[in-house]
Amino acid sequence: MITLSKHTIEAMGYKEFPDTDVLEISFGIIKVYSLRGMVFENDCEDKKSEVITLFDRCAVAIAQSVNEASKILTGDVFSDDEKKWLLEKKANPPFLLIYFKESIPRELKGGYRQKKGGFIYTYDAFPKGKKEIREWEEVSLPGIVTSLTVNLSTLDRQVKLVPVERSIFGVTREGTTLFDLKVTGSGSGYVSSPKSIGQINMSLSNSKGLLPILTKDVCRNFYAGLNESDRTKKFLGYFQFLERYTHSTYKTLSYNNNVKGIFNVPQRINEPASKFFKNIFSDSKSLAQRFHWCAIIAWGNIEEIDVDSFLEAKKVRDRLSHGEHVEEQDLPVEKVKGLALKILGTKKT
Repeated sequence: MITLSKHTIEAMGYKEFPDTDVLEISFGIIKVYSLRGMVFENDCEDKKSEVITLFDRCAVAIAQSVNEASKILTGDVFSDDEKKWLLEKKANPPFLLIYFKESIPRELKGGYRQKKGGFIYTYDAFPKGKKEIREWEEVSLPGIVTSLTVNLSTLDRQVKLVPVERSIFGVTREGTTLFDLKVTGSGSGYVSSPKSIGQINMSLSNSKGLLPILTKDVCRNFYAGLNESDRTKKFLGYFQFLERYTHSTYKTLSYNNNVKGIFNVPQRINEPASKFFKNIFSDSKSLAQRFHWCAIIAWGNIEEIDVDSFLEAKKVRDRLSHGEHVEEQDLPVEKVKGLALKILGTKKT
């Protein structure tokens, strides 16, 4: 962690205020992502989506302009000079913005501040505050990004949410906006697929519907895979998601409600045969066994080729677990990610 001296901070234009100077601020956060693999259709006149409320105090929108997305979410622009911002961030549209607001206001006592363009800027404000924002980023954001990735992607062309900027901001009692900025970024090649406004709105709405099953424990490995650059770690992240999701799905199944109907048991031996098949189902402990049951019963879009892909990926995972070396180019990262997306509901086209 980099710690700047008082002199350096002041050289950046900040002034230290006394603790007796108190501001009451209602904080929120905007996460800005560049959408790689998706563009608006050429004939879209108004290149912005609807605002979709994912849950209380959290909403999402997509637009060709980061300022347009910010205005429909918050009522204010994100950057005073969007062209300059695009150059500095080396970011390309369209942009997806996720907006979350804390439920209670907080006090800023003193600290380093500067006023510019009608806004208040702070340096390292609330280092121990903004608890709700931290909890939201840790608990809720992985599921949101996972769900958006699932629903904006197709199996033929996957969409990547590339983090561009993380902006924590507040509004004072007097209505002045306060910014506390943190920046991240990355880059790689990609091909984009055009979407209509209707398709984009539907994808955002479907993302909301998927969130209840994407708990932190369920999707943390998939989310880690999305944000990992190392191919081995990326592969393991996606595979661990498949492993956890398979086990959790299997545990929701019961023989009488879900399994019994797939067996054509002759009436003359109904009782012993039913008991026999029930024991087979109940005794399924291995990952491969449970994946087969889920593919047969719970995941109606899974096909033979998907089961084969999973079994091949499991062999690679087992080799890594036993300490064997696997070349990066031999890791089926894309297949495992595609299978995870398919199980979560990503369509082919």
